[in-house]
Amino acid sequence: MLRIAICDDQPSERELLGRFLRAYFAAHPYEYELTEYAGGEPLVDDYEDGCACFDLIFLDIFLDGILGMEAARSLRRFAPRVPIIFLTASPDYALESYDVRAYGYLVKPLDAGRAGALLERFLREEYDGRQKTLLLREGGRGRRIAYREIECIESRRNVLLVRLDNGEEHRVYARLDDVERELEGHGFIRCHQSYIVNMDRVRTVEDDFLMASGERVPIRQRGAKTIRSAYFEYLLSQAELTRI
Repeated sequence: MLRIAICDDQPSERELLGRFLRAYFAAHPYEYELTEYAGGEPLVDDYEDGCACFDLIFLDIFLDGILGMEAARSLRRFAPRVPIIFLTASPDYALESYDVRAYGYLVKPLDAGRAGALLERFLREEYDGRQKTLLLREGGRGRRIAYREIECIESRRNVLLVRLDNGEEHRVYARLDDVERELEGHGFIRCHQSYIVNMDRVRTVEDDFLMASGERVPIRQRGAKTIRSAYFEYLLSQAELTRI
């Protein structure tokens, strides 16, 4: 599911962009979901609370209250990699938008050709390339779960509990060692004999990992310093991708 946010304080502008996106995806085979925000504060708050996780954000620069550029800088603390496309009536802020590693820049009124080309590039370069999935076999059925939807995996003897960012939990018969090898290099870390966590879903780290859902995942005492160091190195590597 492709999750897109539209953040603009003008209802008519949100409707215009939403209409364009609905027309675009009517002709392209993607499942998608649109979420609208009338200001930057609610969008940032949802990320801070762990309630939001979008694949693409359309963000107006001239917002009431917190400006779009300020909102983008705040978003980078919680979502260093999420592509942001800025919307504005003036091209004056184009250079500054790239300082926050914006994916693109659209000047109002919306040009469907330019917007379509930008969206096509995003789908090809960003979204399709990130859709790595884990095959979960439950009984005689199988289901693929995108890596990015996994918050953590807990092993209980020969059963794995795979918890997703939407609150779902799947019980599968598999070995945590095998899953760890598959997820290697995709932003996951084995922090305990019985746990693997998605580092993009970690809110804070102290004696344990506090996840975006509010769940606390233990860090094994032996090697705890190494685990924390690996997590902070990952954060730095992701911040470097969108350094502001």
